Amino acid sequence: MTRHLKLACAFALAVALATAAWFPLSGHRVSAQGAQAAQLMPRGDVKINGNPAAGSMAVASGSRITTGKTGYAILSIANVGQFYMGDNSEIVVNFLADRVRIELVAGILRCIKSSGSLVQVFSTRCTHIDVIKGNVAMFGGPEASAPTIETIGEAQARDYPENAYIRFDSTGMDDFRCAVFDCAVSASPALPVIPPVAPVIGANPGVLATVVAAGVIGGIIPIITTGQDDAPVSPVRP
Repeated sequence: MTRHLKLACAFALAVALATAAWFPLSGHRVSAQGAQAAQLMPRGDVKINGNPAAGSMAVASGSRITTGKTGYAILSIANVGQFYMGDNSEIVVNFLADRVRIELVAGILRCIKSSGSLVQVFSTRCTHIDVIKGNVAMFGGPEASAPTIETIGEAQARDYPENAYIRFDSTGMDDFRCAVFDCAVSASPALPVIPPVAPVIGANPGVLATVVAAGVIGGIIPIITTGQDDAPVSPVRP
């Protein structure tokens, strides 16, 4: 009887240790898939923090993403939406407790929101914005107390041809594009016509691949080829 009791206690202890070891891992997985879980899908010449981006990969807060002449990328942020970068573009993305904050350093970025989470896109360069759906508020200062300068509504566009801080806040299921341009130019460059784009739900690589394929067929995202010197076609696009 004593031998059987010892075996039973040893088995119970092993089960307890295995359970204790499993729970932290399980909690880590849940945390990693939380509200700010982000995934990058690069195509062509794309770098993250100066390193080539290959395949679908996780994106940490503070990451700098750049696309080259033959590159574009889709950044999918769980419970927030999708962000489409055009060629020759650069962003720095930060995941804060109450918002996603993106600096548009160069090029063009399209934001397609899938929730009412707060997204802030800002730049210190001359900036263009056009709103496809929803309403986006424009602020002229980084501080939280900065007053709203104006609200850009659906089907409206604005150019801000001054080299100064400018920020756009989205708090709804909005669809809008931001582009920065050379301040020496009096107006922003012409952006491609925007065909309909179905938002990507979640950060599933298979879903992202399906959307990319549909985008290529619909002219939203160009087919990237190598070994050619033809002028690249910006995706939208953004």
